[in-house]
Amino acid sequence: MRPFPPEKEEDFAPFFPEEILARGLAYAKEGRVKRVFRVGERLLGEVQGSEPRPYRVEVGPGLVGSCTCPYPFFPCKHAAALLYAYLERRPEDLRPRLEALSPEEAKGLLLRLSGLPEVAFLLKEALFPEEAFAEGVRRLRQAFRLGGGEEEAKGLLLRLPQAGEREVGRFIEVLLEAPFDPEPYLRVALARYLELGGDPALLLRLYLKAPSPSLEEALLALGKERPEALLPLLEKERSPIARALRAELLFALGREEEALALLREGLHGVEDYLAFVERLLRLGRREEALRYAEEAVAWFGKDPRLLPLLDLLAAHRGSPEDHRARFLLRPNLEDYLALKAKLGRAFAEERPRLLRQVQDPALLARIYLLEEDWKALDRLLKRASPEAYPALAEALEARLPEEAVRLYLEAAGREVEKGTRRAYQEAARLLAKASRLDPKAARAMAQNLLKAYPRRLALKETLAPLLAGGP
Repeated sequence: MRPFPPEKEEDFAPFFPEEILARGLAYAKEGRVKRVFRVGERLLGEVQGSEPRPYRVEVGPGLVGSCTCPYPFFPCKHAAALLYAYLERRPEDLRPRLEALSPEEAKGLLLRLSGLPEVAFLLKEALFPEEAFAEGVRRLRQAFRLGGGEEEAKGLLLRLPQAGEREVGRFIEVLLEAPFDPEPYLRVALARYLELGGDPALLLRLYLKAPSPSLEEALLALGKERPEALLPLLEKERSPIARALRAELLFALGREEEALALLREGLHGVEDYLAFVERLLRLGRREEALRYAEEAVAWFGKDPRLLPLLDLLAAHRGSPEDHRARFLLRPNLEDYLALKAKLGRAFAEERPRLLRQVQDPALLARIYLLEEDWKALDRLLKRASPEAYPALAEALEARLPEEAVRLYLEAAGREVEKGTRRAYQEAARLLAKASRLDPKAARAMAQNLLKAYPRRLALKETLAPLLAGGP
């Protein structure tokens, strides 16, 4: 970057995105730069944007600065407008004038300026930073109640270094009420709170009230640095969330057995078992994980949330009981065949009960095909609902292609009867599947549908690719 402030456009233009630069130039030509000041190597000013209140812009060497606009990157178009306005107006540098003031003159100037509300507010921030920050937090809460507050939150982040522990703690508490995602702001505020040696009791109280990832990270960081301050507080809390946090801290401190014992005490529901088994697997304790997975299945065998544990048991142990339990929750061909192989002759007694659990006609069709139970398959196809035709056709493609084509064509015809563009698209998809098995039959069906509904232009448009290149 060249010397700052710039002497000509070429001193800053190459460092802006072309579109941002062009919009900034337009703002400057439209007279949107209300004020521009130079103080040493920094330019300050106000630029009228889309909001009623002008945005405040500050630019320094290297195009480092800030703007109160919502644009997430800097420099923005308002910074570009300020630079163009500076080149045009060339305001006098205020720094030499200020440095030339005697102490008495400087004091008198400050006293006169304090009569201006805006300047008085800035002076208060400089002279009483903690009180001014607390006032900013109160205004932030009011903004939240009106559905806004992001600009106020950004402003408070810039003033964090001047705030004390109490003020930052209050800021964190109010941020949890934000009508938007507060995580980016919480992370910065919590980092400052930890620097100040913040009170773990406050953070724990807020976390138990409104759990958030950044609060959890902050508590764990504090706990690792000062376990004697946080662990006693966690031991007094009996809630599941406090127990989980205490366990995480014990893991972080290398106290694995204590953490696992704590998690075992909290094994009351399916979710508790799922988390505990996952933790054991991460620790490489597979056999123990399998034992607790089995215990969970024994307690809550009919809960569909157990499927991950049943997958684990089937993959690592694979007993008939594991496959049976998983099949009863989620019927599938893999478990059916596994039971057939492992039960041997006893499977004949098991088969009727298993088949009664299957509600999916396509899965039943695949089972009957594998077993070549043609009578059962014929009964299934005769009583199947039209909604099941596409899935059944897909299951039959390899062994019974002619029957699959019939089902695809019938399903396509039913879709066209609905008379919507989405239904036409589904019909075209089904005809395309049929075309892979019997192109002539699929094309004939498409032609018949167009003859039956000659005024449906959308149908003609949708089926046109199927007829392209045909006789």
